[in-house]
Amino acid sequence: MKTLKQVFLISLVMGYFTCFAGLPGADETNRLITNALAAGNATALSACFNSMIDLGIDGNEDSYSKTQATRILQDFFVKNPVKSYKVTRQGTSNDGSQFTIGTLDAGNKNFRVYYLLKKADGHPLIQQLQIQAEK
Repeated sequence: MKTLKQVFLISLVMGYFTCFAGLPGADETNRLITNALAAGNATALSACFNSMIDLGIDGNEDSYSKTQATRILQDFFVKNPVKSYKVTRQGTSNDGSQFTIGTLDAGNKNFRVYYLLKKADGHPLIQQLQIQAEK
């Protein structure tokens, strides 16, 4: 009987952690972002946006709502069909935010991609995204 109680308690605790494991951590968020960028999928990428995001594309920078930023990125991906995306550098700042730099191959052009993840509501979200044509 004591063993049955222990098994039940362990199952209960594991269920609790499994439920909250659905919120992506930084590694999972970076994987989702990498896949979305490689596919040129603005909708999938926007799932990792904070409610407001600082977005810069080829020098045009501003703060946008998640919906506005998604539309701008959809337009960018239509004009620049993505062939591949490769992460070139990642790091963490003193305040715990994380950055990633990568290269987006979009046919005739390559773009340098930079994004910054900050925790919001307990999980990392994109606070800033910059896409600049390489020269």
